[in-house]
Amino acid sequence: MIRARCAIYTRKSTEEGLDQSFNSLDAQREACAAYILSQRHEGWAELPNRYDDGGFSGGSMDRPGLRRLLEDVRAGQIDVIVVYKVDRLTRALSDFARIVDVFDAAGVSFVSVTQAFNTTTSMGRLTLNVLLSFAQFEREVTAERIRDKVTASKRKGLWMGGAVPMGYDVKDKALVINVAEAEAIRTIYREYIALRSVPALIDRLRELGIVSKRRTDRFGRTTGGAAYSRGALYHLLRNPTYIGKVKHKDEVHEGQHPAIVDPAAWQAAQEILDGNGGGEIAVRRKPARRWLDGVFFDAKGTPMKTTYALKAIPALGTTAKRRYWYYTSKPTRQTGPERGERLPASPIEAAVRTGVAKALADRSWLMDALADSGAGALDVGTIISQASERAARLANAIEDAAGAVLGAVLKRVDLTAGVLKIQIDLGALLDHGSEQLSLLASLDLPFKLDQNGRAKPIVVRTANKEAHRDPELIALIADARRWRDDLLDGRAASIEEITTREGLAKGAVSRILPLAWLAPDIAAAILEGQQPVVVTATRLRALPDLPLGWADQRALLGFPAI
Repeated sequence: MIRARCAIYTRKSTEEGLDQSFNSLDAQREACAAYILSQRHEGWAELPNRYDDGGFSGGSMDRPGLRRLLEDVRAGQIDVIVVYKVDRLTRALSDFARIVDVFDAAGVSFVSVTQAFNTTTSMGRLTLNVLLSFAQFEREVTAERIRDKVTASKRKGLWMGGAVPMGYDVKDKALVINVAEAEAIRTIYREYIALRSVPALIDRLRELGIVSKRRTDRFGRTTGGAAYSRGALYHLLRNPTYIGKVKHKDEVHEGQHPAIVDPAAWQAAQEILDGNGGGEIAVRRKPARRWLDGVFFDAKGTPMKTTYALKAIPALGTTAKRRYWYYTSKPTRQTGPERGERLPASPIEAAVRTGVAKALADRSWLMDALADSGAGALDVGTIISQASERAARLANAIEDAAGAVLGAVLKRVDLTAGVLKIQIDLGALLDHGSEQLSLLASLDLPFKLDQNGRAKPIVVRTANKEAHRDPELIALIADARRWRDDLLDGRAASIEEITTREGLAKGAVSRILPLAWLAPDIAAAILEGQQPVVVTATRLRALPDLPLGWADQRALLGFPAI
């Protein structure tokens, strides 16, 4: 009898009740364990490892228990995943597709105790996708309902939680005045109106000993009580909460809490801030320069420079303005005053950032780009490693930091008809000191501008070729690695024993087993669906002999040489 190692995964969206001796996670685990016990005749056995996520939403894959589960699946330590209901695993259809890909690659089955599913059949997958679509719909409707409730409550002037502002405490879910802190707030406004300078105000508050609000969280940790920073003071001076109002996005409503600052004093502070250039949205002055300056060119080869427009926000009842950033063609002697391109900055930057990040993370694209570069094998390995690391940093970087992350890698971006032509220097990923190796690669990112009234939203389409992941091919390599590990770890004494255990024809294991020693870049390309079209499961099974040398393997299977 073949033993099936079963892992139980449990999840609860909130932490409520988790401190009880028997909670929702225990109930889920008990039901799953009972189901595994009922399948004992099939060789099912429960693994001792616990994969629990208490207080984590099913709308995200950033869960410690799920991460450990997927790591053990990839390591070949699990045969069956058992959950109480499918929505315990995930509530997002896109996340479920990624999870199932991991399961398929490792040959792992998925079982829901209260729902009859079999992920090895097309009908089972269809049923799961339908159910997950409804789970995702429920999550999105719940989120919309919460957003609508917050909007409606703020329109009524209710405080909807968050960090309690300096000058107030919370009682019965409403803001009440903290007398001592309220006097400090009035002092801050008086001193600012007198000094008319935030830097001078910082020094004055240090002299007066006025510090930020002290807060104690539910774990007993205390924060705050520090000197005010420049940004914190801008935020405080712009906060309409202090005149008894509630702000929601760009709208300001009459609040149900008492005011601390006289409206005339607050308005005077706003006028001083506006006169000094302290904007409502950006509390710090930003230079009229963004990270594509110097590398962005229009269709005529003219440099695109940064500009911005200030537009008033009437909802605040002040002269506060929002700054909108653009890239526009820079006039030259050749072009004269002729009007050139004018594009909103954020969508263009997001398109370039996303496109470059995807390219740097795409091993197949990197291999193609480096194929004719003349770089050595050592350099290629370093570039691929550094590109992956740079792509991760770029994906997580804040908007303004993208240029610093890319550095010398991004050489030029040309705006042409329907295409952003991006030039990348992969040599900048190498540390060769003053002798920088130049390895230029081009990336075409299709896009279009759709006119809609006065707005021109940018729609970016992917330029990378679609991946063609072959589940049969991936399963073949997974089997080879699993059998190799069985032989090395002593779980199988011989190839004949594996052949009998798996119910395969004589010689099948011997032909497939060498695939466990495929070159790492070949295995990675197959897992990502970037293998040449001639590489199929049928061809690999029919190979009379797989070379041990990685270079020979690449030549045989049609992969680019490294």
